[in-house]
Amino acid sequence: MRLRYKRGVYPGTVYLDHQVIDTYSKEMYVEPLKEPEKNNEAQIQVYVIRWRPSQCSVDPIEEIILDNDDYDPKHVIGKLSELSGVPVEYIYYTERLSFPAEISCLDIENRLYWYSITSDRPYSLPLYDDGYVIYYKDKRERMKELTDKERSEIQEAEYARLERIRECKSKHEHRYW
Repeated sequence: MRLRYKRGVYPGTVYLDHQVIDTYSKEMYVEPLKEPEKNNEAQIQVYVIRWRPSQCSVDPIEEIILDNDDYDPKHVIGKLSELSGVPVEYIYYTERLSFPAEISCLDIENRLYWYSITSDRPYSLPLYDDGYVIYYKDKRERMKELTDKERSEIQEAEYARLERIRECKSKHEHRYW
């Protein structure tokens, strides 16, 4: 388990075992862990979501711990390759997004900027705190051709998901007015 600062509806800083925590003006929550916890302040916890263009779907959210403080794209791609089993030369990843990521599966492929280890200008990730989201994909996968029915079903499901996120954010914002 980990103790984490709650920034509104967003996950914030992960607190380490040795840190003193001021809970007077902060909301906290406990988060179950599947993998080993980060063990120093220089590490950053990042949520990663694998985009599957050939299925027009995403895998369940996972996390990686970035071990250095420069967030070199090669380091990030290496971690994503290790997690997914996709060779580094086939990993594409996006710029960081806030959690929860409010983007539809229908928009992921074309609305996000994708970077690779061989990009002319690899994107250095400005990660200043825990809890950001990065999408990644295997660049060998081709986008699925959707039927009108499939597109409509995805739109319905995405609308419901995004509406739940917005309701949660709205409820939280009104608590402070």
